[in-house]
Amino acid sequence: MGYNYNGKLKSAEILLKEDGSFQMIRRAETPKDYFATFDCFPIYEKLLEE
Repeated sequence: MGYNYNGKLKSAEILLKEDGSFQMIRRAETPKDYFATFDCFPIYEKLLEE
């Protein structure tokens, strides 16, 4: 289960199926994802440059 305690980015989540196969159900969060709600601040512009 993902969470953002103390600003920690969420890791990818993998679903393990009964037959032993697996499927990624959520990709790992990036700093760009984390700061997406701050798009009105200059820091967001710097993230887009990378």
